[in-house]
Amino acid sequence: MRHPIEKYNERQAEVLASLPEGQRDYMARMFRIGNATYCYYNRAKELTVFDSADQQAAPAEELIEWLEQQLNYTSDRSKVESGSARELLEVYWEEYLEGLPHDGLRRAEKEAGLDKGKSSFAFRRYLLERHDIGMDEFLRMNLSAEDYAFHVECGKPLEDNESAR
Repeated sequence: MRHPIEKYNERQAEVLASLPEGQRDYMARMFRIGNATYCYYNRAKELTVFDSADQQAAPAEELIEWLEQQLNYTSDRSKVESGSARELLEVYWEEYLEGLPHDGLRRAEKEAGLDKGKSSFAFRRYLLERHDIGMDEFLRMNLSAEDYAFHVECGKPLEDNESAR
């Protein structure tokens, strides 16, 4: 997959041209997977404000608008007492925090707060996946079968030395 910003395609082409022949295929694959991943997270632009120089101080209007649109498609409104998108965002933030596997990370995210969390790729991915925009499916649909299989294989945990014996 090509990068959506042409200057990065040009830089990637330059890098590939400068590599020894034996390394080009591998690096080209890494670029394609990285470009597809960038495009996935770029979808989160509809969730937060990116045009502000200070993203942490940026208002949440775009995120709130997106969540309000999602409420129109959500059939399970009973889980949320109010239809307010801001309240829904706060519910999602709490769900996100509860799902974090490490207490130290959970504490740090909670202390940083929701406003800082809105610029977090992890929270954006949670929101996208919460609304059925999954990264794995996105990559499967936007990469070749070979590149996607490579991505999946790289994501598997390494075998424990003890279990490999």
